[in-house]
Amino acid sequence: MNSPPSTLGQYQIIREIARSNDIVYEAYDPLMNRRVAIKELAMPQGATSQQQEERINRFKREAQAAGTLNHPNIMTVFSFAEDNGRTFMAMEYLDGCTLRNELDTKGSLPIDRAVEIIGQVLEGLAHAHSKGVIHRDIKPDNIQILSNGTIKITDFGIARLTFQPNLTMDGQVFGTPSYMSPEQVVGREIDARSDLFSVGVVLYEMLAGQKPFAGDSVVSITYAIMNAEPPHPPQANFAIWQVLTRALDKSPQMRYANADDMSKAIKDAIKATQSGAMAAVPPPATGTYAVGPYMTPPPAPTGPPPPIYAYNPYQPHSYTQPSQAYQTSPYQTSPYQAGPSMMPPGNIPIYYPPPPRQPLIKPETASFMKRVALTFLIVGTLFLLLLEGINALVSGLSNASQEQHDVKISNELSNLPANMPVEEKIDRYKSELGKHLAVGVQAELRHRLAALYEVEGNQALAHADTRTAEVCFAQGAEVDPSNAALWSDHAKVLSSLIGPGSDPELMMDAGNSWLQAATLEHDTSKSVVYGKGAAQAFLAYAQSILATQDRDKFRKAREALYNARTVTDQNDEIQAKITDMLAQLS
Repeated sequence: MNSPPSTLGQYQIIREIARSNDIVYEAYDPLMNRRVAIKELAMPQGATSQQQEERINRFKREAQAAGTLNHPNIMTVFSFAEDNGRTFMAMEYLDGCTLRNELDTKGSLPIDRAVEIIGQVLEGLAHAHSKGVIHRDIKPDNIQILSNGTIKITDFGIARLTFQPNLTMDGQVFGTPSYMSPEQVVGREIDARSDLFSVGVVLYEMLAGQKPFAGDSVVSITYAIMNAEPPHPPQANFAIWQVLTRALDKSPQMRYANADDMSKAIKDAIKATQSGAMAAVPPPATGTYAVGPYMTPPPAPTGPPPPIYAYNPYQPHSYTQPSQAYQTSPYQTSPYQAGPSMMPPGNIPIYYPPPPRQPLIKPETASFMKRVALTFLIVGTLFLLLLEGINALVSGLSNASQEQHDVKISNELSNLPANMPVEEKIDRYKSELGKHLAVGVQAELRHRLAALYEVEGNQALAHADTRTAEVCFAQGAEVDPSNAALWSDHAKVLSSLIGPGSDPELMMDAGNSWLQAATLEHDTSKSVVYGKGAAQAFLAYAQSILATQDRDKFRKAREALYNARTVTDQNDEIQAKITDMLAQLS
C-alpha cells in the first residue's frame, strides 16, 4: 500500500481511514482549526481517457450533490479541489458507526429505535429532494449513526441532480440490488419516490432483521423486487405494516408522494398504537472508537467487544475485513480502535477573541424607547378591547333577532300536518333551507329533511320502485352526509341492481356507499357488515375490470381494494381475496 501524502491542498493528512474505489483520509484543517475527512479520487490502473473523464465527472457530481445540501442529517462537504493532479473533496469527520454495523451486531432493532432512525433519514431526504437531489443508494451502509445519536446520510456518489443533465444513459442501472426500487431495477426514469422505496426496505430490515426481497443472486433479488410481496414481520404492528406496504408498492404512483408525507404517516401510526409520548430512543450501541485530539472516547462498553471492521462512511462498497498490513501501517489504526496521536507537526495558533463592541444605543436612550413602546402597547390594547366590546354588543343584538326568526321557522316546519304528503314536506324544507339561517338550525333542518327522504325511499321500495328509492336515498345522504343509515340504504339498493353484465361503475358506486356507511357507523357489529359489503362490491368491480383488461382503470381498482382493506378485519378470509386480486392487478 502506498504511503499517504503529507498534505492535500491546505489540509494536513493524519492517517488513511479506508480504501476502496477511492481513498479516505483523516486530516487537519489549520485554517479552520478542525478535523476533516478527505476523499481522494483513485483512478484505476489501465483506465482509458474516456473512463478517466467519466470518473472525474462522477466525482465532481458527488461533491456538487452533497455540497448543494446543508442539513443536520446529511454529511457536509466543505470544499472540492485539485492539488498536483490529485482530485479530492473535504468533508466533515463522522464518528460512530453505520446502521449496517448496528444491524450486524443486533440483528433487528426495537420499533421505537427504528422509527427514530428512519425519521431522521426522511428529514434529510426531504431537504435533498427539495433541492433537486435524488440519492439513489439509500441503504444501511450509507446511514451513519454518530456517537451523540444524530443520523447522517452519506455517499452521494451516484446521486441524480434533476437540475443538471443526467450522466446515466437510459437503461443503465446504478445502486445496490437489495435496496433498489422496481423502476430503478429496469433502468427507468426515477424521482424522489424511488428513494422512499429504499427507505421502506431499510425500515423493514431494521424491524424484521432480514431484507424484504431475499435471493442468492442479483437475478433472484431483482425478480423478487419486481414480482414478490414481502411477508408481514411479526415485529411490525398493523399501523406500521400499512406504512411499509405503501412504501414498498411496486408502482411509484401508489407510494407516498414525498418524504414529509411518509414521515407524517409513520408518526401517525405510532400515535395510533401507543398512548403518551414515544419512549426516548437509546443512544447507539457503544464500541471502541477512534480517539484523536478533538474527540473524547465514550464510556467503556460492557460485555464482549463487537467485531472490528474497516468501514468507510464516505465511500460505497468499502465494508471489508482489515488486513494485517493495514492495521500496522504507521498512518492507520482501526476506526474503532484507539491509536497513537497523529497530529500534524507544528504548533496550533492560539485563538484570541476580539474585544467587545460598544453598544449602538446608549442605555438611557434604550430605556426611554422601551417606556414609549410599552405605553403605545397599553393604549393600543385598551383601544382594541373597546372595539371588541362594541362589536360584541352589536353582534349580540343581531344574533338575538336572528335566533328568534330561526326558532320560529323551525317550529313551523316541525308542526306540519301529519297527513301532508311527504313530497310537499320535502319541498317546504328545501324552500326554508335556501334562506339565511343559523348553522345550528340549518343542521337540524337538514337532519329532518334527510329523514323525510328516507321515508320516501322506503315507500318507493314498498312499491318495488328501486330506481326512485335509490334517488331518494342518494338525495338524503347528500343533504345529511353523516347519516350512516342513508348510506347503507343507498348501498343496499345499488347492490340489488347488480347482476351479470352490470356496469362496473354501478359496483364502484355501491362499494363507495358501503364504505361511507362503515366509516360513519358507531355500532361495531353494523360497521363490520358494511365493511364486508364494501369489500365484496370493490372485489366485484376489480374482477370486472380485470376481465375487460381495461388497464386504464387498474389503478382505480387497486385504490378501491386498498380502501376495502381499511374497513375489514385483517384476519377475515376476504382479506386474502383482496391481496390475491391486488397481485393480479400489479
